[in-house]
Amino acid sequence: MNRLIRGRVKDNAYPRRNFRLMNMIVLMTAASAPLAMLGLSTPVAPQRSCVFMLHPQITPATFESREGKIVFPDRATEYPCSYVKRDGVTDITFTNQNGWRFSVRIGRKDEGTWTASLEQDTVSGRAFSPFGN
Repeated sequence: MNRLIRGRVKDNAYPRRNFRLMNMIVLMTAASAPLAMLGLSTPVAPQRSCVFMLHPQITPATFESREGKIVFPDRATEYPCSYVKRDGVTDITFTNQNGWRFSVRIGRKDEGTWTASLEQDTVSGRAFSPFGN
């Protein structure tokens, strides 16, 4: 049986470890326009699942922008992603259904960057983790 304790799930399978319900990272364009929220599954492990969700403040112009078309190419899809946290820095990487390789790096102050690359083409922007990483 799982119990919710101070915003965390205490799982009886791991009685001495607490896990956050879900990590979320907000992605913005290079011009700081809200774009997407990247939701990450729990528990924290080298292999996790992640999915993009529309940011509630996204504008039609941002959705139709180049970044919007890369982040939201077709439909919402769950991606297997790697999750590595070392020395206060979190790196998340995955590839979307159109072959864009995403890399998100969140630093010690819960702020960072994201990039998406396909062959010689690269798009990037700002990222932050509103609830910590």
